Amino acid sequence: MNRSLSITTAILAVSIAVVIHSLSTFEGGPHNGPRPIPQEAVPIWQTSELHWFVRFFMGYLYGVLGHVATMTICPSVIDRHNPTEVLLAQECMKRGRSAEDLDLAPLERMFDVNDVFIDRPEGESGNPLRVTLLKKQKSPEIANHPNAPLILFMHGGGFTVRAVKKIQSMLIFDELLKLDGDGTMMDSATFAMVEYRLAPEHAYPAATNDCLLALNHLVKEMGLGKGGVHVAGSSAGGTLAMETTLKSLDIVDTFFVDEPVVPFPTTATADDNEEGEWTVDSLSVRRYAYSRMPPVSWLEWSLKAYTGIETVTVSGEEDNLTLGTMTTNVDITGGAMTASEWIQKRNNDIDSTTSLLPSMIPLPRLILVTAMGDPLRDGGLAFKEVYAEALRKEKELLEQNDSKIAKAKGQRADGLPISKAKHFETYSGHVGFYLFEPASFSIIMKEWYDEMYDVWQSRSRKR
Repeated sequence: MNRSLSITTAILAVSIAVVIHSLSTFEGGPHNGPRPIPQEAVPIWQTSELHWFVRFFMGYLYGVLGHVATMTICPSVIDRHNPTEVLLAQECMKRGRSAEDLDLAPLERMFDVNDVFIDRPEGESGNPLRVTLLKKQKSPEIANHPNAPLILFMHGGGFTVRAVKKIQSMLIFDELLKLDGDGTMMDSATFAMVEYRLAPEHAYPAATNDCLLALNHLVKEMGLGKGGVHVAGSSAGGTLAMETTLKSLDIVDTFFVDEPVVPFPTTATADDNEEGEWTVDSLSVRRYAYSRMPPVSWLEWSLKAYTGIETVTVSGEEDNLTLGTMTTNVDITGGAMTASEWIQKRNNDIDSTTSLLPSMIPLPRLILVTAMGDPLRDGGLAFKEVYAEALRKEKELLEQNDSKIAKAKGQRADGLPISKAKHFETYSGHVGFYLFEPASFSIIMKEWYDEMYDVWQSRSRKR
């Protein structure tokens, strides 16, 4: 009996040692690389700001369920005119892109589902753009309810994977429908999912162009969104939501940005960095360098794939770079990280059919989400500051051009609301709040719903 107990104890000790070793190594085995890890990095199991279950699931179990880190060995640049090269690269990325296979949300059982295919402009490569439209089951025809809102959603996945777009869409739209109660606003609302082109097959700005194409087609060709136009995106989709909104200020009323991929300029002159370089390097990237959701090595590979940078294998040049410090010369936010760009676009992109002066058009209202435990957290916080500065500049313009601002009521004398920004911090790692923080998710959705409702009421009064 003593011998059996000794053997059992030895096996348990070895098992514990293996677990401890596994939990304290970067990415836990098959995706370990030679690159130095930031000194500030803390193993996920030691991140006290996260609940223990979140640490286990987001830090380790996700590495088993999601295989995006396997894509880092694949080419980051593809000649799409070479079919053999494309097929070989796609075969290499197949395991990483298998995350889409886990996206099993029963959309057809919960909503009316319809696909729209939009022809691309001449010169744009790829098949017609697919946009999936969700509506409340048995909802009234749009023709009978012309004041219905439109929600345009861009999924995440590092611009290279279609990650849980159905699950997130189901959760968001279902929650908004529940909040609507008697169906006053959302009864005939449309929730549109954009299946934008992925990198490395299609580099920046292909994804942005697809989102803009979808938005303009749905609003200007199909007549959707008369009760308000709302843009949303998660992770890489949050970045696309930022740029899509910036370039559509005459259309968009609110935008929901969830944990976006936001590179930082490598110089101090952020307002004049079009010719400079950009990197995801930040304090949060360094602290959460052991993250598997998302893996920092994959974040960098995705940035290379999206901006058309080949992996450097000669002389091991990349092997000497500290993880998270790789740079690109492309601003994938399209100027959204520059406050003055929002003001310039606001003044220049006003629809020519409006009777309002540019000084009377408010910037869209922002709902921003960041997360503890997320390597991308600092990027989201940086965007919060950029947009706050844009709102300050907007306020100065409004006060200079219109003495009728009804400050006490939070709106203008003509009924147009003064634009606002709301920020929410979650505590379950990257996009974890959808599953692990139902109360936070409901609060965030309620805030966004209230913003939508304000827009909808304003539109209704004008009819």
